[in-house]
Amino acid sequence: MPTKETFLQLSTVQQMVLVMEKGYALLVRKENPLNIKLFELNGFYVEVKYHFIENKIVSIELVNLEDVTDDYLADIQIDNLF
Repeated sequence: MPTKETFLQLSTVQQMVLVMEKGYALLVRKENPLNIKLFELNGFYVEVKYHFIENKIVSIELVNLEDVTDDYLADIQIDNLF
């Protein structure tokens, strides 16, 4: 499995293949027109931003979980649980 450093040296296509084959999808959020998916890969976190209108990946970025947690928690609805 790659480290953060080796992951960053891969091409975008190689990064995407690795994330899809070895990563664990954790959360998804939407920021129109983007679907943003958070993955865990070998102890680090990767965000994949997908433009659903243009049907293409916009970016693949390493992120710190602490920096993006609030972005995902804002989309979780718990009002109807109780």
